[in-house]
Amino acid sequence: MSYENYHHENLKAELIKKGLKLLDEEGYENFSLRKVAKACSVSHTAPYRHFDSKDDLIMAIAIEAHHKFNQCLEEAVNKYPNDNKSQLKEMGYSYVKFFIENPEYLRLFFLSDFADNLKKMNHETCINEEQPFNTFYKAIERCQSEHQNGEGDSVDPNALALSCWGLVHGMAILIAKRDFSYAGDYLELVRKILWSGTFLNL
Repeated sequence: MSYENYHHENLKAELIKKGLKLLDEEGYENFSLRKVAKACSVSHTAPYRHFDSKDDLIMAIAIEAHHKFNQCLEEAVNKYPNDNKSQLKEMGYSYVKFFIENPEYLRLFFLSDFADNLKKMNHETCINEEQPFNTFYKAIERCQSEHQNGEGDSVDPNALALSCWGLVHGMAILIAKRDFSYAGDYLELVRKILWSGTFLNL
């Protein structure tokens, strides 16, 4: 059976899957719906049943990536429903793990020739309901609020967010690009760092 005979939603999902791989390999300028159609073994007109343009397909790829990423962060929160610090630690671990296991998403969001344009394209579509940064920042606010209720100086949530994000994002890039040479288990090393006494020492 050819892809032409696939159920409507199956073809759309295949276009998104193969489109991500092709976009990662080709870059924005060389990416086209015709090439995605060829990768999916369908006619060059088939993608237009689902997407009006290559930018439309790229946005669908980005939305799916945001959904998957947000899911992994929410799972981290749910793992420690009554422990705000542990939520942030687990989210940091999940952040690094997600991008190590899905380096094409890391390149799409942050390192590709299309990353800046992606932030501008149909911006509200990406941020309304399933925005990973919102999930992360809410956890930051919960942790900051808990600390304010205790003793000591209040914590600036933006400073806390930048500190946490900068650490895990840096680790994700260094590991995903293999810029940091390590013979052991990278993820175990990440967990060790995040669960050390110095991280989130509010």
